[in-house]
Amino acid sequence: MTKVAIFDMNETTLDLAEVRLAVNDVLDSTHGFTMWFQKLLQLAMTSAVTGAHQEFSVLAPSALRTIAASIEVELADDAVSRVGTALAAIAPYPDVVAGLESLRAAGWTTMPLTNSGSASVTAQLSRNKLDHLFDHVLSVDAVQRFKPHPDPYLHALEVVGSGPEDTWMVACHDWDLAGARALGIHTAYVARPHMDYADAYPRPDVFVADFVELAETLTN
Repeated sequence: MTKVAIFDMNETTLDLAEVRLAVNDVLDSTHGFTMWFQKLLQLAMTSAVTGAHQEFSVLAPSALRTIAASIEVELADDAVSRVGTALAAIAPYPDVVAGLESLRAAGWTTMPLTNSGSASVTAQLSRNKLDHLFDHVLSVDAVQRFKPHPDPYLHALEVVGSGPEDTWMVACHDWDLAGARALGIHTAYVARPHMDYADAYPRPDVFVADFVELAETLTN
């Protein structure tokens, strides 16, 4: 039976609701977060394709300034720091701990694989007391390529010593799962708020409402 589960962090494991509020506020738009996050992903994916790697901590403020300029909003002096503060305080969804505990009790190896920097994800896990629920903590820093480039997923497989047929990628982002699926990794889509799955991508192996349902699905 497959026993390795790799988890996306931001929006999948950790709730970005407060970040959404902060970005919408500084951009003075109910669609501000969506525009900002799409721009951030565009910058990250361009970085991955061109090989000109820059960390999220650089790309996120750049995306914010770009979107502000495009919608003709003048950012307050503290706009970037307010968004940064909100990002630093994000917490797990209520179902996360119970779901991870169930998987680990059933013998699963678990680890995050995030586009955030190593220091950032380590701080997130420590602050939210999630450290003990993961066997490895992986960031794209190790390969200098953002997901969905193949390198982060291949690095995760190498670290845990598993083949794609024995591994699951868990995310609420369709593009993230598409990257894993291209390598033969099993995929589980978690339905988080404001997320949807584009029908242009291959369907994931399972759709689940949360981590508790994920654990029930993978262990039965």
